[in-house]
Amino acid sequence: MTYRFVHAADIHLDSPLRSLALRDPELAGLIGNATRRAFVGIVDLCLEERVDALLLAGDLYDGDQTSMKTARFLAEQFRRLHEAGIRVFSIRGNHDALSRITKELTLPDSVKVFGGRAEAVAIERPADRIPVTIHGLSFAQPHAPKACCRAIGRRSTVP
Repeated sequence: MTYRFVHAADIHLDSPLRSLALRDPELAGLIGNATRRAFVGIVDLCLEERVDALLLAGDLYDGDQTSMKTARFLAEQFRRLHEAGIRVFSIRGNHDALSRITKELTLPDSVKVFGGRAEAVAIERPADRIPVTIHGLSFAQPHAPKACCRAIGRRSTVP
């Protein structure tokens, strides 16, 4: 049996779209709700395809999101997945590193939010199946550590 999952990133739930709202409030509302509709579509896809997991690779929120409407919406979507036996593995990206929602929201046991240190979660599978391990590392702060950036920015030459 295969291990099936859906991968999504950069959802930016309820992004305020401040500059757009100043120009066209109606359009900002339409687009602002689009992130929720997209996330519901992702959850619907997980349910329809009966996947094993949803992998959320950062920026589920946009900044220090504090709206309880967003929290309730997310909790409802995670509940739908939990009731279907679908696990969620999530990392915080640079935009949602400080989000109080992920820190304060009580999530089902089927939801794993990775912390600021690298972690690995081994998935229980029958012995005759290929082992699966999900690795994750969240942004602890809204920026990458300078040492990391310097290492990435270095040029290397291949002889």
